[in-house]
Amino acid sequence: MTTTKERQMSSKIVRTNSDFLFVYEGKKTNPNGDPDMENKPRMDYDTKTNLVTDLRIKRNIREYLKDSGRKIFVDTLADRKVSADIMLNHIVEEVTGSQESLNEIFSENKELKGLWNTLTKHLKEDEKNYAGIRKIHKSKKGKNEPAHVKAIREQFPKFNNSLLQEIIKQRLADIRMFGGAFAVEGFSRTYTGPIQLNWGYSLHPVELIKSNTIVPTMSSSEKDASTMGKDYRLYYSLIAFHGTINKHLAAKTGLVPADVDLFREAIIRSVSYKPTRSKSDQYPMFYLELEYLDTHNGYLRDLRDFVSCSVKKKQPIRSIDNLTLDFSALETLINANQAVIRSIHLWRTPLPGTSFDGFGNNLDADAKKKVREITFKSGGE
Repeated sequence: MTTTKERQMSSKIVRTNSDFLFVYEGKKTNPNGDPDMENKPRMDYDTKTNLVTDLRIKRNIREYLKDSGRKIFVDTLADRKVSADIMLNHIVEEVTGSQESLNEIFSENKELKGLWNTLTKHLKEDEKNYAGIRKIHKSKKGKNEPAHVKAIREQFPKFNNSLLQEIIKQRLADIRMFGGAFAVEGFSRTYTGPIQLNWGYSLHPVELIKSNTIVPTMSSSEKDASTMGKDYRLYYSLIAFHGTINKHLAAKTGLVPADVDLFREAIIRSVSYKPTRSKSDQYPMFYLELEYLDTHNGYLRDLRDFVSCSVKKKQPIRSIDNLTLDFSALETLINANQAVIRSIHLWRTPLPGTSFDGFGNNLDADAKKKVREITFKSGGE
């Protein structure tokens, strides 16, 4: 699989922490509906700012990963939602049903390969597969069992536990990034994701479009072919997220540099990747990641605290043209903390004439040398 090749080319586990800032815009859209509020856009009504959960962004990313050919765990089977144990069993059956797939797993874990060889050493050829040794393990215990059968009974649980861990680390991109909880027979484990995002919020007050629209519904008669429904949207919202990448948790899930490259691509491109009726006209605007030296164990803080946003001439906010962003405090923060920064990963909208064009102008010469422009192999934005 492509993912295996990518991992082999980038086999070292991520060994650095990062802070990142991601900004995207939405025009006449509902960035994240609240089901407890008639699916109105999530809001902080005291500040009149728009809120977006981390789960909304992760859902975008997972869809992008899946359509890019990566296996994900939080998914559907035959277009149906299933429980975590059913999904994991399905993935295990898929991997263990092919010796070629098993060999791919073994290629990254020599200890697991050695245990497999021990378990299958004295088996017949038609038994030298996962189903075969599992069948022996589950069979009724006999009085005078051969030594190799006793070994399978004793060592299969250890092998199976290690196999499941490797399947999760090697095959499930979203678990390597965001973590997950698993509880199946003989395996109960929770992985905390090394990539974490907190809730996003708009950098300015937003305005709700008050409108009732005709929402078509299926009906057996032309008379009832449509009903009046409420469609809540915002005129404009420039939404910012802060997140972190943690090297210690990366070692737990198997996150490698190629995964981080994929995450950067996915978070940027997935916003506008699959527009729906309520999620149309949403576009990525800015991504900044401060990757620290491997000797640095902490973070600076929420990078949004160092970005100010003001409205031009008290205009109604209808586009990015009505806003001015000031990154000077963020640039000062970067200049003052160069001693712990290894690289500055940067992407910004190709839309000309925005405040994002000016980011980096106030970085000192040494900081500018650390800037790495993010590009995508497959082209596009």
